[in-house]
Amino acid sequence: MKNKMNEKVDNIDLVLKSTWLAVSKMYSDLAQDYDATAVQALTLLKIDPKDGTRSTNLGPKMAIEPTSLTRIIKLLEDNGYIYKEKTTNDKREVIIKLTDKGLNSRNLSKEVVLNFNKTVMEKIPNEKLEIFKEVMGEILQIANQLNNKK
Repeated sequence: MKNKMNEKVDNIDLVLKSTWLAVSKMYSDLAQDYDATAVQALTLLKIDPKDGTRSTNLGPKMAIEPTSLTRIIKLLEDNGYIYKEKTTNDKREVIIKLTDKGLNSRNLSKEVVLNFNKTVMEKIPNEKLEIFKEVMGEILQIANQLNNKK
């Protein structure tokens, strides 16, 4: 009996998308239990818990547009997860820092991510995971090359 994923090689994008959608749904459902979103949790994870993170560095770390990031930061600030602090060198530059509430939520988010990774590593042999990472890296390179041709 053939494995459905192996029947058509031209469906690599479908496998990638459906896998990511399932993982994304899992994270979204878990975040919803805490009246948050997966993107908010990801944002908290990308903020350095000790020194904070420059707002201009968050977008590239998360691969999202600045306008979307602005809305997320505003929401996190309004809900008491973060606060903004101007740098001493350049008053235009802002560092995003976690409040105690934000740090607690960040730690919870980190635990969820670590548990997911631990579960995957327990169920899939290390050799397969290494091949997976290698293949995903190659697919990323191909996609980036095709994007750069535009």
